[in-house]
Amino acid sequence: MKAVQNFGMMYILMVVGQMFICNYFHLSMYVSLTILPAIILCIPLSVGTITAMFVAFASGLAVDALSDAVLGLNAMSLVPVALCRRPVIRLFLGNEIIERKESFSFRQNGFMKISGMAVICLTVFLAIYITADGAGVRPLWFNAARFAASLACSWILSLFVINILTSAD
Repeated sequence: MKAVQNFGMMYILMVVGQMFICNYFHLSMYVSLTILPAIILCIPLSVGTITAMFVAFASGLAVDALSDAVLGLNAMSLVPVALCRRPVIRLFLGNEIIERKESFSFRQNGFMKISGMAVICLTVFLAIYITADGAGVRPLWFNAARFAASLACSWILSLFVINILTSAD
């Protein structure tokens, strides 16, 4: 029970951290820093997909409402990450971890597997986010450069977040 309460508090703190990132850390127009997909990836496997999608929507909407963002953009981009959370974990870590509802960590599963999961979730999030944010008015080269720069920077932040959220074990 204590681990669940600790995760809930850490989850809320990470969402507040994302609000600070959105408000105060604008590196350039090419970089959109986000840790939201990593936070959703770390939701315990005992939480079902539908519940994770509702949590993702609420978290994204809270970040949108309390930061300098278009209302609904983070929420729209984060719900598909919650939808593909279990298939991504199954792809990299196998079906046994989902059946046992165990948690994962760098220590148990290794850097490459956790990093691969983070990259997949960030790719889903950023592809939707950048496409919706551009809304067909920005050229492809701009969106591609923004995607690559955002993926690289957010990947580094996401690894720290995943390490923090999964180190309680």
